[in-house]
Amino acid sequence: MKTDILIIGAGPAGIFTALELIRKGYKGHITLVEKGQSVEKRHCPKAETGRCMNCKPYCHITTGFSGAGAFSDGKLSLSHEVGGDLPTLVGAGLAQETIDYADSIYLEFGADTHIEGISDPDKVKDIRRRAIQAGLKLVDCPIRHLGTEKAQKLYHDIQNWLEKAGVEMHFNAECENIIIEDNECHGVLVREGGEGLRARYLCVCDGVVIQVKCTFGKIYIRSYIAGADRSGAAFYADVTAVPTMVKFLCVRQSS
Repeated sequence: MKTDILIIGAGPAGIFTALELIRKGYKGHITLVEKGQSVEKRHCPKAETGRCMNCKPYCHITTGFSGAGAFSDGKLSLSHEVGGDLPTLVGAGLAQETIDYADSIYLEFGADTHIEGISDPDKVKDIRRRAIQAGLKLVDCPIRHLGTEKAQKLYHDIQNWLEKAGVEMHFNAECENIIIEDNECHGVLVREGGEGLRARYLCVCDGVVIQVKCTFGKIYIRSYIAGADRSGAAFYADVTAVPTMVKFLCVRQSS
């Protein structure tokens, strides 16, 4: 199969990559490949058994469209001071702008407009004073709480939106290696049947970066998935951290 852009992983990184491509007017064919199931088919047997069944080949709680987000209580941290290195890489102002933008997308798809942690500034001020006295710094971080049930519906709505926008989605498709020819990346191999998926651009959003040497602007990343370390292929990478810890690696264009 041949596509223009192949996105590996349908967690928040893959989802936001596809969303942004479409919102920025990209007209090429986008294919998204995910190891797990679509949102509506994800089900954990623990609800019936009362214990973890150690599901194989993957856990439905952590794997599938939206990753672990669909089954979490969905707390979005809305301050650049919490989590990730993005402020160091791009500056606090751009980091906060990115967080606010990502949050606006969640709101578009039905996230609760209520924000925790900003309703009682006097109490925050008192806690900050006591923290200073104890030699601590209080980072007052606004939190948007999606809720487990709302998170599942929200991500299902995003999934439907992407499908209607023309994104081709392949579920139960685990990528086991990248296709390297003449020192260029041309796609990936899917475990089931060893099918090759080829693309002009490959975005690895699987959240399993084995080695990161660092890149954004002046920094450079060398990252590996599966057997990529054996090929010695260098990836051009763009690392983005927003409330959902969006990270994606864009492999260079193949010929």
